[in-house]
Amino acid sequence: MIIHLKFKMSALAQCITLIASSSFTHVYAQTFTEIPSASINVKDIPYLKFYLELVINTYSTQKVVPVIVKDDQYFILKKDIENLDLDYSKFTNESTLSEEELIKLGFANTANEWVKFESDKEGYTVKYESQSQQLHLNLPAEWLPEQMLGRDYWYKQTPARSGVGLLNNYDAYYSVPHEGGSVFNLYTEQRFFSPYGSLTNSGIYNSVENNLGQKKSNEYMRYDTTWRFDDEKSIYTVELGDIYSLNKNSWASSVRMGGIQIRKNYSIRPDLITYPLPQFKGEVGLPSTVDLFINGLKNSTDQLQPGPFLITNVPFINGRGEAVIVTKDAVGRQISTTVPFYVSGDLLKKGMLDYSVSLGTLRENYGLKNFDYGDLVGSIDARYGLGNWLTGEFHLEGNDKTWNTGVGAVFKLYNYGVLNTSYTQSFIEESPFADKSDKDKGHQFTVGYQYQQNHFGFNVSHTKRSEGFSNLATYYSSDLSSTKSSENTNANIFISGRNSGTFGLGYFNIKRDNFTSTELLSLSWAPVLPKFMYGASVSLSANQDLNDKSWSGALQVTFPLGQTPSRMSAGHQYQENGASSTYLNYSYQMPTSGGVGVDLTHRFNEQGKDFNQAQVRYRNRYMNVDAGISGDNNYDQWYGVSGSVVWMKNSLFFSNRLGESFALVTANKNANIPIRYENNLIGETNKNGYLFVPNVTPYYSAKYAIDPLNLPSNYSTPVIEQQISAKLGTGIVIDFPVKKVTSATIYLKLVDGSAVPVGSIVHQNGKDSTYVGMDGMAYIEEVNPTNTLNVVLEDGSSCQAKFEAEINTIEIQSIANVVCQMHGDESE
Repeated sequence: MIIHLKFKMSALAQCITLIASSSFTHVYAQTFTEIPSASINVKDIPYLKFYLELVINTYSTQKVVPVIVKDDQYFILKKDIENLDLDYSKFTNESTLSEEELIKLGFANTANEWVKFESDKEGYTVKYESQSQQLHLNLPAEWLPEQMLGRDYWYKQTPARSGVGLLNNYDAYYSVPHEGGSVFNLYTEQRFFSPYGSLTNSGIYNSVENNLGQKKSNEYMRYDTTWRFDDEKSIYTVELGDIYSLNKNSWASSVRMGGIQIRKNYSIRPDLITYPLPQFKGEVGLPSTVDLFINGLKNSTDQLQPGPFLITNVPFINGRGEAVIVTKDAVGRQISTTVPFYVSGDLLKKGMLDYSVSLGTLRENYGLKNFDYGDLVGSIDARYGLGNWLTGEFHLEGNDKTWNTGVGAVFKLYNYGVLNTSYTQSFIEESPFADKSDKDKGHQFTVGYQYQQNHFGFNVSHTKRSEGFSNLATYYSSDLSSTKSSENTNANIFISGRNSGTFGLGYFNIKRDNFTSTELLSLSWAPVLPKFMYGASVSLSANQDLNDKSWSGALQVTFPLGQTPSRMSAGHQYQENGASSTYLNYSYQMPTSGGVGVDLTHRFNEQGKDFNQAQVRYRNRYMNVDAGISGDNNYDQWYGVSGSVVWMKNSLFFSNRLGESFALVTANKNANIPIRYENNLIGETNKNGYLFVPNVTPYYSAKYAIDPLNLPSNYSTPVIEQQISAKLGTGIVIDFPVKKVTSATIYLKLVDGSAVPVGSIVHQNGKDSTYVGMDGMAYIEEVNPTNTLNVVLEDGSSCQAKFEAEINTIEIQSIANVVCQMHGDESE
């Protein structure tokens, strides 16, 4: 009800402004072909307020903005200029507006928030068009933003934020085998987060008892302790503590270490596109419209000015595609051009650098010992876009006894796929597993090719290592066979049809010591089923070991059960030289908002006992709980619970298990406020006005909103939607200033009993100004037990009105006979 009445009062205020314009000195609503002259008594109208459509260089911005006219000067809000990607520093910034003038015009902002345009200023022109109610700005071309058709980013970046707090994720698991004894595991992750980074520690506590109740083991195993800081502006990440050498190249390997790492990290800027995009060029002689179609689907429509143009756009495909550019000029002539292109995420844009530098001591016996660090090691990885068709790669790693270095390149072969290749040289001065010899020198060569389009894809790679080749991962391994010569070949093909489904074929060959140790052939098919099967799916796969010529295969059929979130699955697994089995599964999916989920499986084994498994899961906003049994005639049992404990905003919260980033939504201590995340209703605030969003995508500008439609009419919701992104590993606080208010309609009169004139401006401390309507009526959105209003009359004089009101009422109050006492007048 309040929202509806606000609209009415706003419309009424506009009508009042129009009615009062002939007598009110600083709000003028008539139209003029130019700034009013002395013939209409400009001295009585020193400044004017308009709402005009802004037109720049004859092109309408489709935006209506507030404009203040004073003398030969026009004032526009800086935020309106910035929203058009114009640099307001190009214009005169010295504002001649006063705070008193802005208050009388009904604006709550300050004078330095306005940009001044002068009608006689050199370099640009400004003109008011009364008939169309437009303000025309003609600016030099260099003042305007660069025209770009399409875009080379996913979305406009929002700087990520981070709150301050402590987090403990826990995952407890307790199992009871049927033969007796028990196992208890508690995985925990402690995290301190702030705008200066996050400090994380993870580990697991294990407790094992035998069937006599005796402790067999009882210990805590630390995994990783790391401090991390992300810099979005420079797009890099610093990590200190337990790290692993991050390889930017596919042909190198990684090791764990304790030390420091600095790397370029484009994942913290998901708005950026790092690979080259196709560019489509053309030229038009008249104002035209250009349509871009990608693989037969319309991608964009743009307006063109005469001259050459360049379209850079984001095709949501990876591989070969076809673009059709259709231009239509002002006289109706149409030209269509077809341009093939190829997009690959393996390439970097020209001039773009990706790197990683790691230095520290080797982490040994990970998962077995808490603190076991060895030799000093280091690695450097880099990739650089030498051109939009060529990306260079570099790798260097080693310690004081061995080193490994290599170079590589990724080529785009016009529109026919991507070729990648690399060469790596290694040298071991002293091997911990072999005597020094010529074989301690080695090399590695890789080559690969991939091609992809809508219904066909092909990928093949080959790696050849000489005997004696080594890197840090193999240098510290006691498995001598891993350092000997090896040859790996992988190939994959997929073919998809609209009616036939998707076929896949794979070949894998791994050789050691000049004989074939592993050689596999893989086949798969996912057919397209008829519509009358109501969403059912079928998948078939077969594998042959080419060494012993044995076959294995699997068939799975899945179909939903009506409109419920449940499904049935059945499958058969065939082993030529082993045991085959058939299974039947029923699954009831647990709702994302919370509830119960069930999973039941029965497996028929040809060469053994049948196997049964049952699992029940439950989730609410505070925790996940699951329990289950599995076995044949004797059953094992297990129980689990997971969740999080968080300290934020000087309070302790219990929540469902939180992910890499999360959000705490607050509604000013108001309960039962519906909250939406990315337009999906995720719950309501609890009795304290809080709701956790347990998993949000880091660095993605997500939309958080409250749903005010079902709120009582005495709730005020000045902000109902916010776009905010969170840093990785942190939690953010999103405040919605929801509050209960009491509104009132008051009737103001002067001391002599006459109504306060129409159009007078009513000021309330800390609130936006409003206007007086007919019969002295004014709408006050929020009243207090005792209220004071300052009213500016049409002649510039002012008076003050005081009144009392009831609060915490749902309906709008009506208060009559509120006397507005003139300043300096003590009489009634």
